[in-house]
Amino acid sequence: MSYLVTGGSGFIGSALCDYLLRKYPAKTIINVSKYTYAVSPKLVKFLENYKNYKFFPLDICDTIHFYEILKKYKVSRVYHLAAETHVDRAFKYPQDFLRSNVQGTFSILEAIRMIKKKKPKLYYMGTDEVFGDVKKGYKREDEVLHPENPYVASKVAAEAYCTTWLSCFKVPIIIGRSMNVFGERQHPEKLIAKIITSLLLDKSYTLYKGNSIRGWTYVYDTVDAIDTIMTKGKVGEIYHIPPTAFKSVNEINESILNFFIHKPRYLFKGYIGKRLKDDYRYALDSTKMQYDLGWKPKVSWREGLKKTIEWYIKNRKLWQ
Repeated sequence: MSYLVTGGSGFIGSALCDYLLRKYPAKTIINVSKYTYAVSPKLVKFLENYKNYKFFPLDICDTIHFYEILKKYKVSRVYHLAAETHVDRAFKYPQDFLRSNVQGTFSILEAIRMIKKKKPKLYYMGTDEVFGDVKKGYKREDEVLHPENPYVASKVAAEAYCTTWLSCFKVPIIIGRSMNVFGERQHPEKLIAKIITSLLLDKSYTLYKGNSIRGWTYVYDTVDAIDTIMTKGKVGEIYHIPPTAFKSVNEINESILNFFIHKPRYLFKGYIGKRLKDDYRYALDSTKMQYDLGWKPKVSWREGLKKTIEWYIKNRKLWQ
């Protein structure tokens, strides 16, 4: 039996492959991924050191070839992480999000549906953004979804396909929704990586106005949560992954600057402009996962940030 990760060359996907390869040495871990602007082959070359690792440079919209991989390698689990995720790009290239996030998910569901005997279980990676701006309180798994940008519309649509294929075609699916994730190998376009790499390069940077608040989880905690949901969760259920901490943009910037006390503060040029669509706050109620599955983050905000910064310092050749 094998486990398959879509988007395994991406930020969270590469961490998940690394985690699964170490946790399940007797399993073949298959990475189905295509290289995009946000993915560099050299970032995931370390995965080739594992004997139980296989890589297929395949577009998930290629249903037939995806089905053939499922069948040939007797895949019992599919961790579906492949997606377009950058909100700002969704306004410029919404068709890319429709294709990758909706058509791609549909393709995977169809490939699994084609399996005649025991179908592999599918984990779908959701997002806290499906509820839109949450001014106060926390959103439970069963509350009404409220997409407010092209990226989130594609994620909500993909969730709908997943639950429908379970209902109509008995494709076993579980959905996990996460908040923001940070850690090593993240693309410098993302907030925390942007600040760290700017400081390391002695490059001035600005941040958007708004001081939005997000829940944050260290990437290796996130992939542990994903596997916990796949292993212990019930088919047809949705689980919200608990964050390590809720932080505003200003708090994040200050946290990182405090690690770089030898760097001049004037590298940060202040808050300028606004995002095309910047919700103030996202907040998931993660009680269900904490109590039903007994999971909570292990890595603190400060420890996770320290690990992240150390990786960028030690691996300049991989991101610079």
